[in-house]
Amino acid sequence: MALAYNLLSQKSADSKAVIERMTNRLEPYQQATSYGIFDASIILLREGLEALLVVVALLTFLKKSGNEEKQPWIWGGVGVGLGFSIVLGVVIQLLFSSLINPSNREIVEGTVGLFAAVMLIYVSYWMHSKSSASSWNRYVKQRSTAALAKGSLFGLALLSFLAIFREGAETVLFFLGMGSGISLGDLLIGLAIGTVALCIIGFLLVVIGLKIPMAPFFLVASILVFYLCFKFVGMGVHALQVGKVVSATTTDLLPENGFFGLFPTWETTIPQLVLLLAAVFVVVYGRVREKIIQKVPTSTPAGVSK
Repeated sequence: MALAYNLLSQKSADSKAVIERMTNRLEPYQQATSYGIFDASIILLREGLEALLVVVALLTFLKKSGNEEKQPWIWGGVGVGLGFSIVLGVVIQLLFSSLINPSNREIVEGTVGLFAAVMLIYVSYWMHSKSSASSWNRYVKQRSTAALAKGSLFGLALLSFLAIFREGAETVLFFLGMGSGISLGDLLIGLAIGTVALCIIGFLLVVIGLKIPMAPFFLVASILVFYLCFKFVGMGVHALQVGKVVSATTTDLLPENGFFGLFPTWETTIPQLVLLLAAVFVVVYGRVREKIIQKVPTSTPAGVSK
């Protein structure tokens, strides 16, 4: 959509080919006037997986760090996120259906997605900083006699809220859109199947995460969280492009991949490149810093006060 809009605004001859390609991709769905159980369940499963990765990583971290009793903060963020998603969908459907258009929805999704990406940058960096055994041991020693600060807990709750709200709002809007084409029974069964599948996947991820040694767990978790952050940045900017808030400078030199949130525009690619370079710097800096710390003697020379 962003590519087609950009080409049309430039009165490019290539716009016709892009619109024809969009038409061909939408053609199979032209006759789809009803939805079934599979449609309802796969939407919930697809949209919930990304949010689930964030929530599971936070829950597993609290368990591994001996702060399992603080998990209600995470679940509280999840609950508020679900509630806000439902309220947003209902308000749009009942009160603002004539005022809210797809562009407005994209602006909301893009803004929330970018805000979540900013928080995920911090979480990914924090997890990476604990991915070595010595770093984790220092952290445990610091936290052995003190619980997590309330400010940190609020940040974790806010992140779980944003992860759920970003995907939840989009899911609710999908269901509102298909509401007239699916029976209530099929909708409820599809929701139940999707929910059970997410619970099973979440349980397995928590169990597997608890069995992984701490350093490898944080390494894997930081990579997963960085992937989500990288994707959220691309999709967030792209959503704002569709909402016509951000321009779209397209080029054939850039790749396009939905799994990684890659779009052939400079506005989406440049922030992702900056993020990638920053990640490389953090990894290299972290390794150099760890080697320096390991070389520093732990004992205090005689006659020198600590």
